[in-house]
Amino acid sequence: MRSIARALLVAACALMLAAPVVAEEETPGSIQKELFPKYKQAQAEGKDLGVAGEEFKAGQEAMRNGLTDEALEHFKKAKASWPAQ
Repeated sequence: MRSIARALLVAACALMLAAPVVAEEETPGSIQKELFPKYKQAQAEGKDLGVAGEEFKAGQEAMRNGLTDEALEHFKKAKASWPAQ
């Protein structure tokens, strides 16, 4: 009985240590959080973001409609085409 408990404890510890090693996947929410302040700043300054702005807006709309896969694609395109500061 003790050996089973010890094995379970060792396995649990190994999983806890391995969890932080897993790479974090980009989600629509994480990209939106990254781009939103930049988007608002550009709006305040009156800058035209072109394709990046359009893709960002499309991503927000897709998020509102619950289309997370589509939103992710739009946010990735917006991030890739974002103008350098």
